[in-house]
Amino acid sequence: MPNSRRRFLKCSCAIVLAVVSARGIVAAEPPASSALQDSPRVASAKLLGPQFLANSVGVTGADGASGISLSTANTLWIFGYTVEGPFKTIRNLDLTKLRSNTGALVPRQDASQGIKRFEFLSDESGKRPRQIVPFDVNENPSETRIWAVNGVTIGDYIYLFYHRITLLNGVDVFINFQLNGMGMAKANVADLKFSRLTAPDGTREFWKGDQPTFGVFVTKADDYVYLWGSLMTGMFLARTTPERIEDLSSYEYLVEAPTAAHPTTAPRWDKTFKPTVSLFDSVPNEMSAAYNQHLRKYVAIHTYNRDNKIVMRTADNITGPWSGPEVIYRPELTGNDDLIYAAKEHPELAQDGGRKIFVSFVNSATYVPQLVEVTFK
Repeated sequence: MPNSRRRFLKCSCAIVLAVVSARGIVAAEPPASSALQDSPRVASAKLLGPQFLANSVGVTGADGASGISLSTANTLWIFGYTVEGPFKTIRNLDLTKLRSNTGALVPRQDASQGIKRFEFLSDESGKRPRQIVPFDVNENPSETRIWAVNGVTIGDYIYLFYHRITLLNGVDVFINFQLNGMGMAKANVADLKFSRLTAPDGTREFWKGDQPTFGVFVTKADDYVYLWGSLMTGMFLARTTPERIEDLSSYEYLVEAPTAAHPTTAPRWDKTFKPTVSLFDSVPNEMSAAYNQHLRKYVAIHTYNRDNKIVMRTADNITGPWSGPEVIYRPELTGNDDLIYAAKEHPELAQDGGRKIFVSFVNSATYVPQLVEVTFK
């Protein structure tokens, strides 16, 4: 069944609730968007503006903007469609001529004035950004897109998870596309030259298009690597051990978890994914979920559906129960067609033990990552 950015971003809560009811998924009914309250935990939220524009490779627009820590000194930020040169709007551009994923090395720095030090990974000419997850020889870039999303560093290697999609003939990709599934790419941290891994069935998709998009956010905790995945805006969780991250048979899926109504339910994992535990919903695919020392809780950050609201949720444990959404920032809209998406925290930039965090998002109208400084009480 065709999946789409609009499906990621526009699925109504009513549809989600119908699906979870039919499948027995444990999920609390989300509040109406108008009922969302500002988070009482936030002391201030400051827009730091557009990022990554002062570069030497002609990048003028990009989305995604996820960070993967390579070491205590450097982070690899990854982007989706990347525009080079002047453009008025991302809408109706010939996307087949664009890099469908790029990356930039970002040294650890004080981000209070924005990301000032960074370097895009470039091709051999040094004049263009490099597509870091390559196409296969049998893939036609006019039909296939590779959207890098998030990943994790394990020892000397970095693993990057990506959407593989097929463009629909004559249809704007912002309207619809075929989601083939989630793939995994691997590179040595020393050279960042990625190769795509092969799934057990011989394809590139470790998880297929009708399964959660495991890998939209990845974190290490308690000797495990945890992968978040979105399905119909609901968030699901998978885990494996670091040394077996390439082995699909090693993954376990959260199939039972505590909820607000039943907080003492013990988490239960199964080798087979079952859509029985949506930890929370209303997430347009991309998000973050990291432990915050200041709050002493896990903090999830995401855009709330298609609204111009960035929200946070909290939990004592990664398996929940997770709180309802609280608004931490409302990006200003420039027009009726604006789409606010790709909101997420960058935990490596946090200051003062997590009292101050930095969150990025993209507005489709400007198509440039924006950064927000959020300070907790």
